[in-house]
Amino acid sequence: MKTEEPQPERLGRRCSMNWIRLVEDKVALVTGGASGIGRATAQLLAQHGACVIVADLNAEGGYETVESIRGRGGEALFVQTDVGNIDQVSRMVETCLDRFGRLDIVHSNAAAYKSGSATDISEDEWDQTHAVCLKSTWMLAKFAMPAMLRQESGVFIITASVQSIRGYAKHAAYQAAKGGVVSLMRSLAADYAPRIRVNAILPGAVLTGLAAGLSASELERVAQMCPLKRNAQPEEIATVALFLASEMSAYVTGACLIVDGGLSSVMKTD
Repeated sequence: MKTEEPQPERLGRRCSMNWIRLVEDKVALVTGGASGIGRATAQLLAQHGACVIVADLNAEGGYETVESIRGRGGEALFVQTDVGNIDQVSRMVETCLDRFGRLDIVHSNAAAYKSGSATDISEDEWDQTHAVCLKSTWMLAKFAMPAMLRQESGVFIITASVQSIRGYAKHAAYQAAKGGVVSLMRSLAADYAPRIRVNAILPGAVLTGLAAGLSASELERVAQMCPLKRNAQPEEIATVALFLASEMSAYVTGACLIVDGGLSSVMKTD
C-alpha cells in the first residue's frame, strides 16, 4: 500500500519542538528584557523550562514581560536595572542568586543607540552608547562568572550586531561598541572555558524598539537590502539564543552566529 506523503504544514507540526523543554530548571538572566529581542528571549527560555530574571530600566515593559511569562505558567522576576551602572548590575546579579541560588544562563542584550558620525555625536552620546552596549557586558561577566565558576557550568550569550563586522554610515558609536563586544566575547570564551561557554549573536535588521523611529518606507528599504527581502521578528533571534543556551550547542564557544537574512554575506548587484 502506498503511504501518503506528509504535507509540508503537517511535517512542520510533526517536527515542532514545543514539547521539548531545552533549558528545564535552568536560571536565566536577560537584560533589555522589557521589549524586542530581550522580551522574546525571556519568553522562549521560560517556555522551555527556565526561571527567568528580566532586567531593564523600563519598569512598565519589564513587568509586562514577567506577566506574560507567568500567565503561561512560567516563573519570572523583574529587576529594574540601569545596566550601565556597576552598582545596579552587581545588585541585579545578587538578587538573582538570592532568589534562585544559581545562575545558568546570561543573555547580555541591552542596547542604546544614537546615530551619527564621529563629528555628529556628543561625548555623552558616545559614553552612553558604550556604557549600555559594551561596558555592561563586562560588568555582567564580572559579577556573573564567579557564580557560574562555583557551579562549574554556565552559558553567556551576547547580542552584538552585523554592524560589528560591516561598516554603515552614521553609526560610529554603536559600531565601535558592537565591535568591542565581539572582541570581548572571544576574550571571555578563552578565559572561562571549558566550564562556561560564551558566544555572540549578530542580528541584522530586527523589528524592535530600536526601529521605532523608522517610517514604513525606511523599513521596507532596509528589508530590500537583505536577500530574504524582509526584516526579522524578535522571536527569530530568540530561537538562536535558545540554541546557544541549550545543550544543542554544547560544542560551541567563542562563536559569532550571524542572523541577518544574508545581509552581510551577499553583495547585491541588481
